[in-house]
Amino acid sequence: MPKKKEKSLSRTKTIYDLQAEICSALASPVRLQILDLVSESEKTASELLEVLEIPKANLSQHLAVLKDAGILHSRKEGLFQYMSLSLPKIKDACALVRSVLLERIALEEKHNAELIKELKAQR
Repeated sequence: MPKKKEKSLSRTKTIYDLQAEICSALASPVRLQILDLVSESEKTASELLEVLEIPKANLSQHLAVLKDAGILHSRKEGLFQYMSLSLPKIKDACALVRSVLLERIALEEKHNAELIKELKAQR
């Protein structure tokens, strides 16, 4: 295999690895909710705990995953750590996934309605 092609495949794998890391970080309902909350405005861990109603240790783990993926930024001010999106486009990505979900649900509803009609006709 020529060197140039090897290098290209290596870069592609790295891109997919990085993409998978971000997708993996998003693969949690709690983390998605955290991103939704901090996309509105900066939030402290205390504010997040109040809304999420999860143990502090669990929140710390979720925040670490989001920070490691480069999605979440935290800054310390006095005794508080403030969380914000380090990649504002992640909000757009989440909105896109929701629109895909909406399409999927609409298709399922249409299919289910057809099945119901078919079942009623068989009575």
